[in-house]
Amino acid sequence: MKLIILTILVSVCLFSCKKDDNQTNIGNHKIVGTWINPQYNDTLVTYDRAGNLKENELGFTFKTDNTCIARQNSGWCGTPPITTADYEGTYTLTDSIVNINVGYWGGTIDYTWKIISVDEKKLTIATIKVLYQNGG
Repeated sequence: MKLIILTILVSVCLFSCKKDDNQTNIGNHKIVGTWINPQYNDTLVTYDRAGNLKENELGFTFKTDNTCIARQNSGWCGTPPITTADYEGTYTLTDSIVNINVGYWGGTIDYTWKIISVDEKKLTIATIKVLYQNGG
């Protein structure tokens, strides 16, 4: 009887130690692709899916290998006409939270987004955090 109880306890301990980080399989997630035309509505931002990024327009491309490209302002001036550049970065996706680390003209940016909805045409996110880190 003691052996059975001991066996059950050891089994429970072994199986309860399984790592579960809820990291999403990026390869088939709907966020993979190119998102342009950010539309701001209070605290939400909605992007349209596109085949590629458009010249001098803001957007993101998320790849299956956890890399991304952010097309954003190429300098500090935000007065039109805006000139953009592509900045490479990485991202992770855990449940509905996207953490993005990408360059910008002055260093790097860490974004934390919450995906509100994503489908074949639209991506709607809430920005949780934006942290600018100066280069140099």
